Amino acid sequence: MEISLSSEILSLVALVIALSSTVINYLVLRLQRDPEVVVYALPDPRRPSIINLVIENVGKGAARNVNFEASRWIPERAFGIEDAPEPKRMKDGPLIQGIPSLGAGEKRIITWGQFSGLTKGLGNDVLDITATYLSRPALRLTDQKHRNISRIDIKSFEGTDASDNNWDKKSAEQLEQIAKSMSSLIDIQQKALKDNLKHEDTKKEKI
Repeated sequence: MEISLSSEILSLVALVIALSSTVINYLVLRLQRDPEVVVYALPDPRRPSIINLVIENVGKGAARNVNFEASRWIPERAFGIEDAPEPKRMKDGPLIQGIPSLGAGEKRIITWGQFSGLTKGLGNDVLDITATYLSRPALRLTDQKHRNISRIDIKSFEGTDASDNNWDKKSAEQLEQIAKSMSSLIDIQQKALKDNLKHEDTKKEKI
């Protein structure tokens, strides 16, 4: 009797372990394939002082029917360095109209504005943007609904570096300056050569 009871307990423990292992493997597989849509603000490395609003799927799977809901109205094209005007309310674009499909690693980048303009529109408020979307996980016959909240704080950009780091643009400008300098030198040399030839012709005529 005791041996039979022990065997049943061991069988039950083995079953629990097997089920737990299956669930863990499924969850790990889900994490490897589920989409994760986030929204964040990021300084533009090619345009000094410009802040972009980025929508990105940082997960491993495709997100479908992506829709967004904000905790307050979202300013758009909020430009201004000092004493910026009141920005307008965002009325179109992916945050308003949604995105039918967003693949893994895919982005949408919105030119949002500058610090002063965005502060004029948002004040000290933190902007919460909730993304809802669908995916089709492995081993499921129906869609899985996801919900993710992104928190955006413009005040944290105050005093941060807004220098021009567009090295491609700087290199092109330097090359343009070099080309202009060389063109000027060539023009000077050609003029000097013409003057010299004209002087030689004048001397020959006198002879």
